[in-house]
Amino acid sequence: MLGLPDTPGVYIQRSDRSGAGVAVVRTDVTGFVGLAEKGPLGRPVRVETMRQFAALFGGYLGGAYLAYSVRAFFENGGRRCLVVRVADDDPAVGAEAASRIVLDSGGAPALEIAASSPGSWGNGLSVAINPAWRAETIVVDPPVTATALTVPATGTFAAGQLLRVSQAGSPPQYRILAAVDPAARRLYFVHPEPALRRPTEAPLTALQPAVPLRIERLDYDLAVARDGLPVSVHAGLGLVAGAPRYIGDLLQPLVPDRDGVLPSAPPPIAVTVMERPATAVPLPLDVVAGVPLPLSGGRDGLAELAPADFKAGLAALEAQREVSILAVPDILIEPLRRPTLPYSPPAEDPCPVCPQPVPPAEPLPPPAAELPPRFSDEAIGEVQAAMIEQCERLRDRVALIDPPWRAVHADAVGLGLVQAWRSRFDSAFGALYLPWLAVPDPLGLAPTRSIPPSGHVAGQLAATDLATGPHKAAANTPLGWAQAASLAVDAAGHGLLNGAGVNVIAARDGRPLRILGARTLSSDPAWRYLPVRRFVSMLRRALDGATQWAVFEPNSAETRALLVQSIGIFLESLRRGGALAGDRPADAFRVRCDESNNPPSARARGELVVDIAVAPARPLEFILLRLGRRDDAFELAEQGALAVESVGAV
Repeated sequence: MLGLPDTPGVYIQRSDRSGAGVAVVRTDVTGFVGLAEKGPLGRPVRVETMRQFAALFGGYLGGAYLAYSVRAFFENGGRRCLVVRVADDDPAVGAEAASRIVLDSGGAPALEIAASSPGSWGNGLSVAINPAWRAETIVVDPPVTATALTVPATGTFAAGQLLRVSQAGSPPQYRILAAVDPAARRLYFVHPEPALRRPTEAPLTALQPAVPLRIERLDYDLAVARDGLPVSVHAGLGLVAGAPRYIGDLLQPLVPDRDGVLPSAPPPIAVTVMERPATAVPLPLDVVAGVPLPLSGGRDGLAELAPADFKAGLAALEAQREVSILAVPDILIEPLRRPTLPYSPPAEDPCPVCPQPVPPAEPLPPPAAELPPRFSDEAIGEVQAAMIEQCERLRDRVALIDPPWRAVHADAVGLGLVQAWRSRFDSAFGALYLPWLAVPDPLGLAPTRSIPPSGHVAGQLAATDLATGPHKAAANTPLGWAQAASLAVDAAGHGLLNGAGVNVIAARDGRPLRILGARTLSSDPAWRYLPVRRFVSMLRRALDGATQWAVFEPNSAETRALLVQSIGIFLESLRRGGALAGDRPADAFRVRCDESNNPPSARARGELVVDIAVAPARPLEFILLRLGRRDDAFELAEQGALAVESVGAV
C-alpha cells in the first residue's frame, strides 16, 4: 500500500517483487594461463592494458608465448583478461623467489628480503639499507631510572617506534616507545595504562644524573635496484609491529583479491620480519649504509614443467565467473634461447702516454635462462581436454584450441595432421583455429615470431561482444598485430576444414589476414556454430542471476507471471538487438510457466519450472532452456535444439 506523504502531488512506488529485470552479462573476458617472467603464481590477476601486464608479469620471453598472446588480445580489441602464471612448484627445482637474510647487530636473523614473486628475475635485484636517526631530542638532567621522560618537544615521535637512548660514557639502550603525551611533552617507555602494556616495554635503567640524555628514533631507508638501475625507494621504515611505517606492513607480499585485482603494482621486494622472543626489543640491523645487498637463489621453475601445472592454473580460473573464454598458448611452446654474445674487448688507446695497465678479467657470462620443455602431443592434448572439460562442466565459457606447431608450419605436408588433431575433440564448448600467426618480435631475435592464434581470436571475440554481442560471429575483420600466417590454406583446403569444424585464418584477394570461420568442435548440428553456443551461455548466466529473487517466493500464479514477464522483456530486447531470429516475438522466443509445466505434485515438492525456447539468429533452430527451482535454488538446464515447428505452444 502506498504511504501518503504530507506534500500534495503524484507519487509512484514500485510494487512488484521481480527486482530490476534481466541484464546482459559480460562475455568478453578471457582467462589466460601461461608462463611469465614474474608475477603471482597460481592466482588470477586482472589485467586491462599491456602496460599493466608488463608491470605485473614482466616482458617477452623466448620460452613463453603468454606476453605475445596478451598483446594480441589487446591489439584486437580486448579490454579485460585474467592472467594465471604457472610454474613447477617442486621445492627442490621449482619456482623460487630470490632472497637474502639480514642480521641484526647481535648476529640474529632480523629480516628476510625477497623478490616480490618467484623467478630468476629477482637475482638481478639488490637492496641498499641506510639507517636514519631521526626526531632527536635531549633531556638535560635525567633521573637514574625512568618509565617516562619529559622532553622539550615530542615532535614526530609516535607509539611503536624504536628508540636509541644514549649518554656519553654508557652503552646505548634500545626501547620501544609505548605512548606519547604531546600536551605534557612526555615520552612513555612503559605505558601508563597497565592493561595496554606490552611484553617488550621496560623502563630506562642505570642513567647518569646531570649527563645529557639523547633520544633518537631509528628508521631505515631502502633503495632497490635491478641490474644496477634504481627502481624504487622506501623511506622511513620501522622495525616494530604497530609503528606508523612498519616495514612488515608496507612491504608485505601482495596477493590478488577474490576478483583477481591487485591493489596496486607490487613493489619489487617483499620483507618478512623474523620471529623473536615476545620480550625482545629489536636491535639495529648489521648493515653498512649505502652498500648494495644482492638477492640470490631465484628460479623460474620451468625445466620440470608438466601438464599438471597448466591444469592447476585452469583450476584457479574456475571460480572467476566473469571469464567466458579460455586460452592456454604456452602448452604449445617452441622455446627459443637468447644467444649469449661475447663481450667486446676494450679499444686500445691510440695515443698512450703511460704504459697500458693489465686488462681486467673478462666478466662471467650471464647464466643461461631456464627454458620449459617442448611438450608432446599427448601432453598438449591432455591440457586442451582439461580446458574443454571445465567449459562443459561450468557451461559459461568456451575453450580456444590451438593446433601444435608441427601441424601448421610451412613445411607441413597436407592437412592430415590438422584433421587428426581436430578428431581428438567433440564438444560445442571448444573451437579450433589455425594456422599460427607471425607477429613482430620485441625480443629482436628475429624480425617476426610465430605464435598460436588464440590471443588474436580472443581479442576479436571480445571486440565483437562489446560492439554487438556474442550472437555475432567474430570473423571477416582484419586481424591486428599479425603479419603473416604460418601456413597458407587454399580454397579447397578451407572448404575441407570448414566442414570438419576447423576455423581458418587466411588472407583472401589481397586483403589482410582475417578469421574465416565460426564453428565449434561439436558433431551435433544444433551446436555447430560458436555464436550460438556463446549466446546460450550468456543467456544462462543472465537468467541465473536475474531470477534469484524468486527463491523462497510463494509458488503462486503471481510469481510465475512475474517470471514470464521479466524474462519475456529481456528476450524481446535481445530480439530487437538482432540476437534472435524472427520478425515477431512469437517467432523468436517462447516463455511458459503455468499449470501445464508446474503441476500440483511438483509445487508440493518446492519445484518451479520455466520453459524458455529461443531461436538464435543463426541458424534458425530453437534451443530449449529449462529453468527450475528446487527448494532453495534455481537450476538452468539445456534441453537441446528443437526445430521451429516442434515448439508448439511453448
